[in-house]
Amino acid sequence: MGVFGQLHSKPGVAAPRATEDQLKKASALMRRLELKDFSVCQFANPALQRHYAMLQAIALDEDELGETRDETLPDEGGMNRPGVVKAIEEFKESIYGDDSEEESDSGAKEKSRKRKAADAGDYDFVELAKTGKLKDLTVVELKTYLTANNLPLSGKKDALINRILAHVSK
Repeated sequence: MGVFGQLHSKPGVAAPRATEDQLKKASALMRRLELKDFSVCQFANPALQRHYAMLQAIALDEDELGETRDETLPDEGGMNRPGVVKAIEEFKESIYGDDSEEESDSGAKEKSRKRKAADAGDYDFVELAKTGKLKDLTVVELKTYLTANNLPLSGKKDALINRILAHVSK
């Protein structure tokens, strides 16, 4: 087992294995996306190109920064070809099932709402406010309460505490 496997695996839990169908769909997808004669040297680093454009503008005393094109962005036209779209959909279906998009969208929203509500319930904020112990909580814990009660999250820790105190005293 490699270092990654040692660090990111739970003892006694087997790692999931791809089925033959999933492997076939992944291979078909990769064949559709395969680039002929690809080399990373074909694409300029967009951050460096922007930096060079800034240096050139400064050196030539130009007000306008020249437009730099990011060649590393995906080719949307190529990704929208019918054969590629079909291969992507088949691969997603083999991994996630028939209703993968509907289930993942609704499942993610439910989980995040439940977690925020549960985290806010871990503390008795009224009691913490009365005893002056809100300052012992982290900013993340304070923001959990603010989020659960639809209060603004901006400001430093003292501002967050004051907002909670004002809300609790109502």
